[in-house]
Amino acid sequence: MKPLRILHTDFHAGWGGQASRVLMLSKELSRRGHQVTIASPPGVLSRRARAAGLAVDDGFAFRPPSHAVSFLKDVRRMRGLLRRGRFDVVDVHGSQDTWVTAMARLAGGGAGRLVMTRHNTKRVRTGWPNRMLYGRLIDHLIIVDESVRQLYRPLLDGGVLKDGRISVIPSAYRADLFHEGVRGDAVRRELGLPGGALVVGVAGRLVADKGHIHLMKAAALLKPRLPGMTLVFAGTGPDEGKLRQQAAELGLDGGVRFLGFRSDIAEVEAAFDIAVLPSVGCDASSASLKEAMALGVPVVASDIGGARHIIEDGVTGRIVRPGDAEGLAAAILSIAQDRPAAERAADLARQDVRRRFSIDRLTDETLAVYASVMGRHAAGHARLTGQMA
Repeated sequence: MKPLRILHTDFHAGWGGQASRVLMLSKELSRRGHQVTIASPPGVLSRRARAAGLAVDDGFAFRPPSHAVSFLKDVRRMRGLLRRGRFDVVDVHGSQDTWVTAMARLAGGGAGRLVMTRHNTKRVRTGWPNRMLYGRLIDHLIIVDESVRQLYRPLLDGGVLKDGRISVIPSAYRADLFHEGVRGDAVRRELGLPGGALVVGVAGRLVADKGHIHLMKAAALLKPRLPGMTLVFAGTGPDEGKLRQQAAELGLDGGVRFLGFRSDIAEVEAAFDIAVLPSVGCDASSASLKEAMALGVPVVASDIGGARHIIEDGVTGRIVRPGDAEGLAAAILSIAQDRPAAERAADLARQDVRRRFSIDRLTDETLAVYASVMGRHAAGHARLTGQMA
């Protein structure tokens, strides 16, 4: 494939699985010789992209269209970027940046192909704006797990979308950072945890969708059986104050540690004895789940999005119903009480995640989509010019 000019957009200013995928993919595309630019608000993604040597335009706010002045300003800026960049493919990753980019293209911002990558399991509205967006403005849709396809069922059944314009490409994890050689001893010492303490951790934003409250309720149920258990929450978010208050109300004072943002997240996750994804929504192809598996940490996850495509329940981890504190407690207790079985499952998980979720595979499959979209466009253009002749 000839080198492509590619633009990735993301509305997130903070860090998470979506921004991680954008940066991971962009760096590998650049390493393979493609020209990559990232458009985002100023924040963690733009800083890390610049540090990696990527071209960045972080002059965007990427607020919803209801913020009319900000939205129109972004559309003008995006139109200029598209005209200057003459991109072959634009890959948008969130709702706000998708609408800004789609409107900029309609306003004469460029003829490159528009691909949308859908990262979450939130509801897809079926009103006329989305029918126009998915029917006319987006050339191809990438979803990060097969479960996401069901969100588009009304649009598929109505003929707005075709299955041939949807590809499933799961997110990857960084094998250079998350592997069996990473140790969490320094983090455990930092937290003042004794050697035999049971550490149950979550790596993710502190928002309601991530389900931290259900894990805390599970911990309260487990106190009589596992009195030395400590919960560790790595991440930031608007719910931190509420979660601290709930921890106190549940009698977990001192038993929940809030670490905030950590640049040493691999070492933090390696300090976990059990990694939990207690989500009740949003997660479609969890990065933190794959990371913990790659580290060889036993995992428990809610049956949300792609959890069953990442974990084989009872073989490489445990899956429980979303929002089920008793189910979480039972899964944690079974792992804590049978460490040899948990270690065998973790070893299988490490091998499986390394095989199925590599950066190379993510990049190869994404480039195949780009090539297909560009090929369809070229074929359509050839048919049109032939008819005109």
